[in-house]
Amino acid sequence: MGIIYLAALVIGVGVIAVQLLFAGKGDVEMDVDADIDIDADMDVDADADGDHGHVAHGDAGFLPILLSVRFWTFGLLAFGMVGTLLHVFRWASPWTTPFIALAMGIASGLLASMTFRALSRAETSSAASSRDAVGQVGRVLLPVSKESRGKVRIELRGQTIDLLATTDEEDLADGELVMIESLEGSTARVSKAPVEFLPPKLPPKSG
Repeated sequence: MGIIYLAALVIGVGVIAVQLLFAGKGDVEMDVDADIDIDADMDVDADADGDHGHVAHGDAGFLPILLSVRFWTFGLLAFGMVGTLLHVFRWASPWTTPFIALAMGIASGLLASMTFRALSRAETSSAASSRDAVGQVGRVLLPVSKESRGKVRIELRGQTIDLLATTDEEDLADGELVMIESLEGSTARVSKAPVEFLPPKLPPKSG
């Protein structure tokens, strides 16, 4: 069994090393990361079904986890590491070592997959929030111009959000209504709100 533990350890370390080697290469995309996108898509689809009155099956079930490359990579790594240590140092009997190593491998694979899925959902939610902010009308809190940044306030999903703001226009005064054109981090690029978004003018009072 020792050679099996060692082989699993080598495969797990090798896959992680390849991921780290090609991380941040820009155009190079590793297939080992595809499971994150699959999980994110399945979570988004499940949420969409829930919004339309269908029952979402708790994070799309365990099948995506079992098919995840992350699960097998970290599972093999933990299985190989625990099994090798127990086998070499005789910390457990040859009969119990495979079961302990297998349990640790499954637990590590599940933990890694669920952690990456949670991170993926958080990124998806953050991106959705950014998209929702674009096109919203807000009010200038601190004047903003080409030369200086200001601050604007918008209402988004029932929450009041203050954002740093830049603009290509000459000057946007305090209290002026603006539209969010784009959002980079917590800084919004704004412009004067179109006429149709402005509140209607009240008729003059009669004497």
